[in-house]
Amino acid sequence: MLFRRYNESSLDRLEREANNDFGLLRDLGPEHFDSNHLLDLREEIRQRLDRFDRTVKMLTVAGAAAAGWFMGGIGCVFAGWKIMAVICYTFSGLFTLVFLGGGWWLKWKYESRGELMYTLLQVEEELRNRAALKGRGATSL
Repeated sequence: MLFRRYNESSLDRLEREANNDFGLLRDLGPEHFDSNHLLDLREEIRQRLDRFDRTVKMLTVAGAAAAGWFMGGIGCVFAGWKIMAVICYTFSGLFTLVFLGGGWWLKWKYESRGELMYTLLQVEEELRNRAALKGRGATSL
């Protein structure tokens, strides 16, 4: 209700929520989806996991750069280079903002890596069960 669109009709809201496959997968479970849709969802989840991992790596580099610039600023203060220390602390602050803002965006966009992995495991388990029911091997998943 906090982020509800005030000019959105009930039908528009229901349609928007019904188009959210991951929300439906979480609410209903994978057994209510057909196999082709589950294969598409599995591929999309894998792509999301790849994007999540790449973003985490970039944020880790940004956090390390912030710490490096901060340590460089401390070194400049001890060396007596006041202007260079201000520059180092400025870059440290900017990289810290990138790190914190990126972490917030990552949480908003993906919730967590564990949630993505759990959803992927659910989908793959359902696909394995369906393959076993049809008498096919599930090793190609």
